[in-house]
Amino acid sequence: MDAVKPRTPGVGVVLVGAVLAGSVATGYVVARVAVPGTRSRYFPWIVGRSLGLGAYVTLLALVAMGVWLRHPWRHRWPVLHAEARLRLHSALGLATCVLVAGHVVALAADRYAGVGWPRTVVPGASTYRPTAVTLGVVALYFLAAMTVTAAFGGRLVGRHWLTVHRLALPTAALVWFHAVLAGTDTGRLRAVYAVSGVLVAGLVVTRAFAAPGPLPAWAARKGPS
Repeated sequence: MDAVKPRTPGVGVVLVGAVLAGSVATGYVVARVAVPGTRSRYFPWIVGRSLGLGAYVTLLALVAMGVWLRHPWRHRWPVLHAEARLRLHSALGLATCVLVAGHVVALAADRYAGVGWPRTVVPGASTYRPTAVTLGVVALYFLAAMTVTAAFGGRLVGRHWLTVHRLALPTAALVWFHAVLAGTDTGRLRAVYAVSGVLVAGLVVTRAFAAPGPLPAWAARKGPS
């Protein structure tokens, strides 16, 4: 009987615990800071911007995980079991959709900003930094297409779902430029955008050009994953 690498549920438990602890702590801090500003006319805009930044982080993490799922180096640093990586990828996808939806709704409902629904979902309709917003709208449609095809898979589009899923990299690029060009606080977030952009770009480049290298003993016995 072939031996396979044992699963390491402890790593997944630690990861989930860390994410939950970080989320609770962050929510507490944000709530304490934001309470004085809830009566401000800028509050809906702040909420929309905060959700947008959260969506940016989760989307790039989602794309990075997707690239790593088929990266030649994934066997050298098996941080999580393959099944755990897939589940994390799905969880990041769901979180991204929720945050993006909240971002869009908050900005569309903001009376002070005057964006409204048409300008939020129609490319080129925005009067606020139209190029940057249009990039975000196009990315929104790409994300919707990937979400629908991934959810229904073969039942809806058969093998073509993978073709649609390859929009992930263009979507990440569009979102990166949207975040950099649309945000009024880009100057203070330059390090965040630079590090996250370089990380994803590095994964993409190394996946395309890196040599697969020898498989570990457990992976060689199990076969490619």
